[in-house]
Amino acid sequence: MKALQILLYVVVAYVLLSLESPLLTSFHVRMYAPDPALAIVVHAACSVEFLPGVILCAFLGLLKDGFSAGVPVGTHVEIYVLVFLCCFALTRRLDYRNVILLTVVTFGASLVSSFLFFVLSAIFDRDFEEFDLVFRLALPQALITSPMGPIVAGLLGFIDRKLAGSEKDGVFR
Repeated sequence: MKALQILLYVVVAYVLLSLESPLLTSFHVRMYAPDPALAIVVHAACSVEFLPGVILCAFLGLLKDGFSAGVPVGTHVEIYVLVFLCCFALTRRLDYRNVILLTVVTFGASLVSSFLFFVLSAIFDRDFEEFDLVFRLALPQALITSPMGPIVAGLLGFIDRKLAGSEKDGVFR
């Protein structure tokens, strides 16, 4: 069941990234795109066990690297695994499965993701020169990504309930 759950999470991420990419390019707002894969990482931290969650985040990172032009392969793998580890540790202290806390945690995860992108780009990408752009877009990116947390969690909670065969005990408490 965990393998099917991970596969469905990856399929959902692929569909969301596939829909997002051409729509945002046609509206010329590519820089202000939400990150649905990051929202899946945040949700996975409280709904998937540790090792399957790390594997899921590595797959999501590879998928995101494929949709991100000009980013060294493996950048988002590192980012998503590290964000998963932070969120997984946070779930041991805080149950953030309500809408407000999930939005706040997704906001924080987006800020951490932007910082990690800056650090990894500074270390591994010799041609990267737009460091100020990363920091200027970090807050708008986090504000746009944070509402994706509850939306994606609701969708993935529905999938989890269908896999488990139960109609009750939703993702939000």
